[in-house]
Amino acid sequence: MADAGIEVQSLAGVHAAVLRYFEPAGPFAGAVASATGAPVPAALTASAVSLPGMAAGELVLAWTRPTETLVLAADAAPLQELMRRLERSDGGCVVELTGAVVVLRLTGAGIADLVARLGAADAPRPGEARRGRLADVAVLALSVRAGEVLLVVDRALAGHLASWIGETLVDWAAGG
Repeated sequence: MADAGIEVQSLAGVHAAVLRYFEPAGPFAGAVASATGAPVPAALTASAVSLPGMAAGELVLAWTRPTETLVLAADAAPLQELMRRLERSDGGCVVELTGAVVVLRLTGAGIADLVARLGAADAPRPGEARRGRLADVAVLALSVRAGEVLLVVDRALAGHLASWIGETLVDWAAGG
C-alpha cells in the first residue's frame, strides 16, 4: 500500500521474542549484554545489534517496559542463537512470539503525520520505541533507521490496524 508519500509493508516472516527479567540491572540483563554486546535498551529506546561471533543477522532490541525487551529478527538464526545463549541465565526468560505479532514497516516523508492521524502524538525518531494506541489498538512503534518506523501489533489486531491505515491514506489522498 502506498499513498501520500508513505509506503506500508507487512514484514512477513519476522521472528520475535520478548526478554522478561526481574531487574533491569540484574543478572539476566547482564547475560543479555554479554550475549549481544549491548545493554538491554533504556526506557523508550530501540537499537539494532549484531551478535558477537555471528557472521550475519541483525537483531532489533526495543524497550517495552522496565522489565521487558522486544527482540525482532528478519531471519530465525540470530534469534535462535540469542535464545541459546540465554537459556541458562538466571533472573529472566525468553518467550518466543514468532507468529503472535505482526510487524508493519512504514517508510516515507509523511510518517509523522500518518502516525498522528492514527492517534499517537509523535512518531518515534531513530533510536526510540514507544507504546501507545493507534487506530484504538495497542501498538509498539519503534525506529532504528531514519525514514522508517516499525509498528508491532498483536496478530489478531493486525488486520484492523492495516485497514485503518489504508483508509486513512485514502482519506488523506482525497484531501481529508
